[in-house]
Amino acid sequence: MTGQNKRPNCPGFLHRCWTLLAIITIVLWLPSTLGIAKERIRKPAVAGYFYPEDQEALRETVDTFLSNVNQRQITGTILGLISPHAGYVYSGQVAAYSYRQIKDKNYDTVIIIGPSHRAYIKGASVGNWDACATPLGKVTVNREIVDHLLSIGEPFHFVREAHIREHSVETQIPFLQRALKDFDIVSIVMGIPSLTNCERISKALSKTVGKRNVLFVASSDMSHFPDYGNANKVDRKTLSLIEKFDPELVFNSEAEFLAKGVPNLSTTLCGLSSIVTVMMTVKQLGGNGVKILHYANSGDVAIHGYREKRRVVGYGAVALYKK
Repeated sequence: MTGQNKRPNCPGFLHRCWTLLAIITIVLWLPSTLGIAKERIRKPAVAGYFYPEDQEALRETVDTFLSNVNQRQITGTILGLISPHAGYVYSGQVAAYSYRQIKDKNYDTVIIIGPSHRAYIKGASVGNWDACATPLGKVTVNREIVDHLLSIGEPFHFVREAHIREHSVETQIPFLQRALKDFDIVSIVMGIPSLTNCERISKALSKTVGKRNVLFVASSDMSHFPDYGNANKVDRKTLSLIEKFDPELVFNSEAEFLAKGVPNLSTTLCGLSSIVTVMMTVKQLGGNGVKILHYANSGDVAIHGYREKRRVVGYGAVALYKK
């Protein structure tokens, strides 16, 4: 049949097609089996709202806050910080007092603990990510610590909804990115306040980090919604209790303050569990010093020339260290 088109050998042709398809499937499947699956990145949720969305504007904002702090660095090893998490226009300068203390210091890992504002959770939700992103770039998550904490079980778990829109942890990261050079992070969001959970979580954290070079950050604002004068009184009293380095005293103080009937006071520390847990953990790691770095509230900030002092939110910066 020379000169005529020959029909392909159908069985052989189909065999080659199936072989090619199998090869393509293996190529697509191999990355996940080799641990090269798509990176799980926690994307910024409040960029453009709590802080600038533009990279250069954010860098300049944070650097300006840090440069405005004229305060000597603490003599000793800083193991923990307390920093506020409101919009930067209100609390950014206060937060800078905490982060100025660790400027250019060396930490392998920063564990950020904040309260859950959007999801009802029990215990502690550990951010099960590979990296957390801000407009300044990505910060790697310490998978070893995350995996270990999640392997413990209660009170640790991962609730995605507790992280995906939460600002308490996210607002700390740009400050860390400008203050430190090479570090990874672990994000933890805590639910309803419980002294027992604080104790369990702090014991697990101190055991997990061991002798690692770790910094703990407790993300918390202070009094919510009293007037300017009452906010100053309540917040400065709370700071004086934190200065005593007695976590249980701080935990119990919230209920005592609320029982006094201060008008419009709804909380003294919105990150009460975060602060108490970090205080406990730092003490277990040898911390024995507390330094109140700065205090202000939203009534100290003028917006379009006006300071709202009828209902304010307080902000404190604190360092916990080993003398």
